[in-house]
Amino acid sequence: MSKIIVTNVTRGRELLWRKIKIRKSLDDICHTLELEIPKNERLNVGKHDKISVLYENKFIREKDNRRRVTTVLVDEITASADVTKHSVVILGRSPARDIIDSTWTYTLGDMTLLNVVKEIGGRFNIESCTFPEDEPDRTGMVYGFSWQDESPWAKLINEADINDDKRYLLTSNEAGGLYVWHVAMVVRGEGFHLTEGQNIKTAEWKENGAEQYHTYVVTGGGKTVTIIDETCRSNRELTIGMSDPIISEKELERKANVEKNRRKENRTTITVSGWGLTDQQIQNLGAVTSGKEIFWVPNILIPVSIPSLGLSRSLLISEVEYEATPEAFGCVVTVVNKEAYL
Repeated sequence: MSKIIVTNVTRGRELLWRKIKIRKSLDDICHTLELEIPKNERLNVGKHDKISVLYENKFIREKDNRRRVTTVLVDEITASADVTKHSVVILGRSPARDIIDSTWTYTLGDMTLLNVVKEIGGRFNIESCTFPEDEPDRTGMVYGFSWQDESPWAKLINEADINDDKRYLLTSNEAGGLYVWHVAMVVRGEGFHLTEGQNIKTAEWKENGAEQYHTYVVTGGGKTVTIIDETCRSNRELTIGMSDPIISEKELERKANVEKNRRKENRTTITVSGWGLTDQQIQNLGAVTSGKEIFWVPNILIPVSIPSLGLSRSLLISEVEYEATPEAFGCVVTVVNKEAYL
């Protein structure tokens, strides 16, 4: 039997809860948490407190049979009442929210992408690393990275998109730090799959053009590159400026293609029970579960078989929404072709 535990790390105490919703996405560096607690817990939570959500299962071979799901800082607390109940809803985001929300001026020296992320994150006591965490720093150089009276995050995302001829993803991890990692290219071995008639409750395929453009213009270093998406039959145009003063035309073209591929991709949203592997699948991982994934998480490549939607191939998880009440919990998993993030 699995159990969800919510802890206020700042105040060193567990919280009673009524409902949990967590969102993780490759398109957002922050995890988000919406947490409903009973009114008698109101004084046990404050603005900017650190909240951790943990998953407990006797088959997890780690400390206290627990695995952390997310860590956030509290943004907002709302108390409400009606004729049936009083409740308190807490909204939080990963510690990287402080990078997004802060504005200042700074110039960094020439260093690798990972070290740029470490320098910026370090200002807010956010630890940054590659993934896997024991992998050496192979990120490419970033030259003269600077920003003025703004958050550096949008510029940093642009640099990650073109770094060293490979796109790097920048996302929060479960401990509240930052990962710098590549798009998954191989199916993991833990046994994740989405199969119609087995573990899928509902599936929805969506073709969305709201964020798609016909023309992508990327400028930087005195150069301009234009890419056309013929599948968007309109005059919609997106222009992106890159801050690197010595950026190459090839890097500008790469950025344009990254934006085009991500914005035109169709997505499939799938509802499943639980937050990840079943008890039996976790048991099958053996005596050591550390280093093995047990949750549905973004940036894992999994086999997907939904004949009714014409899907039978390996797809990349781009977003996961976890939901839980004391009685049940489940996930909404969004999958795309991995090329959307290459």
